[in-house]
Amino acid sequence: MKRMNKRIIKKLVWICVTLLVLGIVPGGKAVHADTPRVMLTEYAFSEENIYAGDSFTLSFTLKNTYKYEIRNLKCTLMSEAGEFLPVNSAGTGYVEKIKGGESVEMSFDLEALKNLEEKSYKLTVKTEYEDWNGSYDVQDVIYVPVKLATDMVVSDVYIAEENIHLGDNIEILATVNNTGAGKIYKVMATAEGDHIDTGTSYVGNIEPGKNGNIDIVVKTKALRDSGSTNDLIVTYENLDGEQFSKKIPLGQIDVSAQVYADLIEVKEDTSKPLITDNMKLAMVIGAVVLIIVILIIRRRMRLRKLEKEFD
Repeated sequence: MKRMNKRIIKKLVWICVTLLVLGIVPGGKAVHADTPRVMLTEYAFSEENIYAGDSFTLSFTLKNTYKYEIRNLKCTLMSEAGEFLPVNSAGTGYVEKIKGGESVEMSFDLEALKNLEEKSYKLTVKTEYEDWNGSYDVQDVIYVPVKLATDMVVSDVYIAEENIHLGDNIEILATVNNTGAGKIYKVMATAEGDHIDTGTSYVGNIEPGKNGNIDIVVKTKALRDSGSTNDLIVTYENLDGEQFSKKIPLGQIDVSAQVYADLIEVKEDTSKPLITDNMKLAMVIGAVVLIIVILIIRRRMRLRKLEKEFD
């Protein structure tokens, strides 16, 4: 009896081992210790910065982590609200087979819509494939950071160049126009050069399509010279803190010497008299004529008085 029980136990163990090897459990269902898995292991963009409205290429690697071969792999790219459009394709790719443990590279040409905001967008990579036992699908998510191009134009640069003297304060005016698609931040202007001291003006943040005003007051420090230059430098940052700058030449500023220098020169020059001889003679003659006129008037007034008394 004991020998029969041992034989039965051995048979049951042998049957279980056989079923495990064949991948069959009671009920007729097949199971697998390894489920076929295709994973997205790495990806890259053709452009370092992706701007709204630009085209770019997305490349990625798919690895078959299963030990057996998978077949009929189909890869599809999907964005949540159609933020990225496929270029020269339908946004799908096909691979006939990938052996166990091997990888395949795929690439798609895409275009970002022009009206996107500056943020990261979700791009889903859906992979469908099959093996000898069935079909499967898996989804991986790639985040695409989209930027908005920034640019600006400086216009209406004005310097009052009339009667500028050495040591005077002068005012430099200009307008900063945001001509890009993105907001620009921390806009600042600096005026510097050979004729003027360094002066700055903080403009602030400027929305797309808007402008800001530059108003800098600086003191002149040198007279006009053919070899001298002056510049207006405008800097700003984008959303990521990257700094950009533009230099606007102001040219030469016509700085002349102060007027009081001429007055000192006249005061120190005593070689020429202030009143000439002709001027003195004219003054004497005028005084004599004035006395004669006064005497004549007085005489006539006396004669009239005497006539009235005799009458």
